[in-house]
This record gives sequence, structure tokens and C-alpha cells, in this order.
Amino acid sequence: MKRNIQNLREGIPVFKALASETRIAIPEMLMKHGPMKMTAIAEILKITGGAITGHCKDLYEAGLITIEKRGGKHGIQKICSAVTDPLAIDVKGSMKP
Repeated sequence: MKRNIQNLREGIPVFKALASETRIAIPEMLMKHGPMKMTAIAEILKITGGAITGHCKDLYEAGLITIEKRGGKHGIQKICSAVTDPLAIDVKGSMKP
């Protein structure tokens, strides 16, 4: 399903989420490799568990990834997936009086 952002202010969460090389790398990785454990993403990117949690939270709140909690052998695992729906931003909508 296509997502439409009607004006630039409405797009601020997406812009903030994509304002980091690390946060850009996460959905790219998920689109290339499919769903991944949050811990595996952190290992590949060489960042801490706290850092990956914050980055994924920003991406989730912007609607760029999903996070699913699954029970595992060692507690709950968080599985991230990329949201691949097209995203359209109406910049002209910001200019309407």
C-alpha cells in the first residue's frame, strides 16, 4: 500500500529517521537480507544493544521498519523487517495557504 505524506511537517519523523548513516543502513540491510534479529543487526553494524534499540525505535516510529517480538531459547527476540511500501511526499502540500 502506498503511503502519502501530505506536507513536509508530516514527514519530519521520516526525515529524522533517515538523517543517520546507521539508520539508512538498517532498512537497506533488511531489504537485502530479509527479516533479521535486532542483535544480529547490531553485530553487523558493530554497535551496542542500546544503540540498535534506539535506531530501530526511530525507524519503527517513522513507519520504515516493523519489529516483531518472538519467544526464543534465551528470552524474547526482536525481529526487524523493512516496510517496502512506496512512500510519496507532497512538497507542494506544504506551500498551500
